[in-house]
Amino acid sequence: MSKFSWSEIPRNALIVGGLALLVVAGLVVKMGLDLRALQAAGDTGAPASEVSETTDASDTSAFILSGFRSANFGDDEAAVRKAIEKDFNVPGDKITVGESTLEKTKLLAVRVKDVVPDSGIAEVVYILGYKSQKLIQVNLVWGTNLSPEITPQQFGAVATLLGQYFAELGFDPKKVTVNQKLQNGAVRVFNGRDAGGRMVTLLFQEGEVKAEKPADKVADKSKAKDDVAPVTRKVAGLRLSYVANPVEPDIFKIEKGKF
Repeated sequence: MSKFSWSEIPRNALIVGGLALLVVAGLVVKMGLDLRALQAAGDTGAPASEVSETTDASDTSAFILSGFRSANFGDDEAAVRKAIEKDFNVPGDKITVGESTLEKTKLLAVRVKDVVPDSGIAEVVYILGYKSQKLIQVNLVWGTNLSPEITPQQFGAVATLLGQYFAELGFDPKKVTVNQKLQNGAVRVFNGRDAGGRMVTLLFQEGEVKAEKPADKVADKSKAKDDVAPVTRKVAGLRLSYVANPVEPDIFKIEKGKF
């Protein structure tokens, strides 16, 4: 079993450490991947403009968000490990164990391919609460750095498919927003809460970064200046989160009056 410590969750848990760094031109940071950011954003996520819509889900539906696949909110570590093995055929010694030094939560992380068909590699992180040590959140992240063979357009298609899937589950339309553009340039493709306040949120962001220069060009200083001008490439990131309690997450906080 491998162990290491992450300073933030799930920003690092999803994309750093032994699982590889998903740097999408800083998109990972901008997408607000930690529990505190989710808590602060709520359902609105500081939209840049009012472009949210409601789904056509029935008002009479009573959809309950219980977790992700075989892993249910409230499961202890042993149950989460069994769910990971069942869902992804990953043995216990292949699960990376991490810790958030900021929020004092435990992290169980795996890297799997094609969670959604033709979506490339995804980082899947299960987060156990600070006090309860029970499952409070599951995050999945895809990106061009993890899967350079997948184009931003393909990631966009995956985002659309997932958005349609969640829109058809039966969330109360009053508690759903879709295609909401945020101030950081990301798009909240879908955000919904069930009657118990449990939330699923899907973010997509794309942009351009400076492409790395080929080794031969870097070494050959005789090249003209125009020949070494920066070249950009398109990148994209996709983040899906299942959250048991986005309002009061089970994370470490300094009590009022302590300082």
